[in-house]
Amino acid sequence: MKLKNENMEWEMEAPTLASLPRINSYRVPDNYFNDLTAQINAAVFLDGLYQKEGTGFTTPSSYFNKLQANILDQTVNIKPAIKVIRFWHRDLMKYAAAACFILLAASGLYVNEQSKVKEALSSELASEAMLYDIDESVIIEHLKESQTATNTSASQAEIESYILDHYSSNDLSNNL
Repeated sequence: MKLKNENMEWEMEAPTLASLPRINSYRVPDNYFNDLTAQINAAVFLDGLYQKEGTGFTTPSSYFNKLQANILDQTVNIKPAIKVIRFWHRDLMKYAAAACFILLAASGLYVNEQSKVKEALSSELASEAMLYDIDESVIIEHLKESQTATNTSASQAEIESYILDHYSSNDLSNNL
């Protein structure tokens, strides 16, 4: 009866806890006892590995006697490896080289043509500049000589009709 009274007291103090279903919360996973021996053996094996003294940090016998000879073989007696790099290994390089060649040739031709045009313009300017340097008396003498050398058989009326037929009024007013 005393146990029942004690249970009633805590049920009164914690009604939420008392309302929970009463089940066993400690459950064993499925196949726990079937795998238990394998798990225990693995744990014992790992523990044995931790406790063994390691032999991985020992040097092989006569290691230091052969060390100098091994170092010399790997450094002094080594033959240099020749590495061959092919320039035309890929088709992309061939096409890129061809495109560069075409661009260079075209730009060379363009620059050459431009220099010819500049030369023609400069020679034309030079000849015009030379005309400005000629004295008027030399021009008058040249015109007189050319008039005496050529026999003009055309009349004044023929010259006027030729000028009117071949030149416009704008040409005539601009050249005066």
